[in-house]
Amino acid sequence: MLTASEEEYEATRYTPTETPPDLSNGGTVNGIKVRPSRDHNITIGRSNSRRAWMWDGTESLLPLGWDSDGKIHDGAKYYFTKRHCVCCKFSGFRGRHCPRCIASGCVHCDGSSDQKKIIPNFYPRPELVPYPAKFYGSIDCFLPFCERRGDKGFKTEEDMRMHARTRHRMEYQTHLEVQTANKGDEMDILRNELSEMRHLVMSQANIAVTETSKQPQSDRAKVARVANIAKAQAAKKAKKAEREAASSIQ
Repeated sequence: MLTASEEEYEATRYTPTETPPDLSNGGTVNGIKVRPSRDHNITIGRSNSRRAWMWDGTESLLPLGWDSDGKIHDGAKYYFTKRHCVCCKFSGFRGRHCPRCIASGCVHCDGSSDQKKIIPNFYPRPELVPYPAKFYGSIDCFLPFCERRGDKGFKTEEDMRMHARTRHRMEYQTHLEVQTANKGDEMDILRNELSEMRHLVMSQANIAVTETSKQPQSDRAKVARVANIAKAQAAKKAKKAEREAASSIQ
């Protein structure tokens, strides 16, 4: 069993380090000594790709080509020389003419003779993209901690459901089960309310019929007709309310 001084030492030994040092060459953090895996200093690794954006705004990563010494890269120039044809939407070729439009004898660009329809396939910055497409919408994913929320939502409800069924299969199944259970509870509540309304209308109609029995024969027939009409109208209103409630839940 540790003494009080030993417990205090162990507590101070493994306290969290507020500002961890550079551990590339070893060091101590949270009371743990970290040693480098090699004897010499570890240098920062070089990049193997760079960000780029296609003609429609799709973000991509282009691999970098390094020289034999590993000091100079080509900036992904091999990929930045690729072109895209706005006329037939063909991408990945090089040169000033679209091979597909030339082979098909396209009448819209006169066999790829219109140079304005040939644009770069990749751009180094997103603000240079000539035809940015809107990939995101205002519909959030049902999962609160999913990244597809806010400015990265979905355009349609179908897209969100497809995403949920593929990326969050188990969570989405549970979400649907909870929604189904809640709908059943709401239907039960509405049925009870409609039943109470029917009982109230029927009781009022019965009271009206009872009061008419105490009146003369001529007035009794008139009041009975009015009560029957009121009863029929109340039944129609109750059925209409039931249909509207069922449609709103669906």
